[in-house]
Amino acid sequence: MKDSKIVKIFVTVIGAIILAVAAFLGGFFTGRSGLGDAVSTYQWVTDLILKNYVGGDITEEDIKNASLSSINSLLDKYSTYYTAEEYAAEFAASQGSMKGIGISFNYIAEGQSERGSGVFIEQVVPNSPAYHSGLREGMFVTGADLGGKVTQFASLEEFMSFMNALPDDTDFTFFTDNGQFTLARQSYTASYCVMSTSETTYSFTYEGDNLKLVETDGGISYLPEGTAYLKFTEFYGNAVQEFCELAEIFNSEGCTTLVLDLRRNGGGYVDVMCNISGIFLGQLPSASNVAMTAEYKNGRSTGYAVKSVADKYTLPASTEVKVLADFNTASASEALIGVLISNEVISYDDIYLSDYSEDYLAYTGYAEKNCGTYGKGIMQQTFVNNSTGEALKLTVARILWPNGNCIHDRGVRAEDGCHTLYSYWGVTYGDEQLQLFFSQMS
Repeated sequence: MKDSKIVKIFVTVIGAIILAVAAFLGGFFTGRSGLGDAVSTYQWVTDLILKNYVGGDITEEDIKNASLSSINSLLDKYSTYYTAEEYAAEFAASQGSMKGIGISFNYIAEGQSERGSGVFIEQVVPNSPAYHSGLREGMFVTGADLGGKVTQFASLEEFMSFMNALPDDTDFTFFTDNGQFTLARQSYTASYCVMSTSETTYSFTYEGDNLKLVETDGGISYLPEGTAYLKFTEFYGNAVQEFCELAEIFNSEGCTTLVLDLRRNGGGYVDVMCNISGIFLGQLPSASNVAMTAEYKNGRSTGYAVKSVADKYTLPASTEVKVLADFNTASASEALIGVLISNEVISYDDIYLSDYSEDYLAYTGYAEKNCGTYGKGIMQQTFVNNSTGEALKLTVARILWPNGNCIHDRGVRAEDGCHTLYSYWGVTYGDEQLQLFFSQMS
């Protein structure tokens, strides 16, 4: 399978300058298993792989012939050895602690898209400097003004050079095809949920460690009465608390239909998924108490329980739920879909999958995954060496939905009975695909 060009740039951005956890292939983290007595890192890595790894056949001889710096080449793409410094940064990001401006982007060359070329914003992290400035997905960044010096971006290299040189906490202005936006490179706490009705948008910011709800007049005008649209980006940080507070608002506003947007949500922590499952299942009298089952190397299997949440956060059993997904919808997102299907909260007929243009599929290299979700039905666990601070994330289990399905290497597909929604590009300004969804629903 070819790597997506978008993923390559996204990971480069994270390593160099910007923002967040690599969601697309991030997958499950089930927790951190520590190490007591000090042993050599090499022996520690060897023992963990031989005992736990199910991502492929690796022998002790294979490991002996590899150095620590090349151990990742033996592992699947979901497994990684981290130095102490790398793991500290990864763990902080997974808790929502970020530093940057809060975007992921790519560079679209001339002729690749009929919409334009240049630095293209793929994602804006809620509560980031970019989000508060008004920057949004689907915009092209053409240049910037820093202290009166104007820079035009004619290549990805020019944009990266500008971003790498940015001082912290200093205002600059981006020029885009949709206006000018002033922001600064700062530390911030990422948010993961934004909900809109036809009149109001609900988002979150943080005062220290305290979550604060922000209500903005002017929601999404074309939403039908009684419908709320909830964009959910990752299963990390304070996602459970955010989702719960939005569910409480959904209930208090008397909404009856929830459109859950899992497009581009690549997953995250199992416990976050289990807690959010409780929001949907809390008022179902016959709901399964198992969110998923993990099958491990030694034949052991473990059921992960649906977590109970307070009654005010649970959705009524009568709530109509629709799900938007695409080939970036992976891992914990697919597991949540499994919970909803297994408990008949939704059927496949309630899932709307992105159907992208040939131009976009050629650009990403993911034509074989079109009209489906990613297909990640395996779980990773992160083991931490307490003596050194190093960590090893390994694929340790195969995941089953509550109904026994495993969607690994397949995903949820249109042929299961899902609807499809056309979109020329993966992200469009104003979300043309979302507008198409509601036009079909009306």
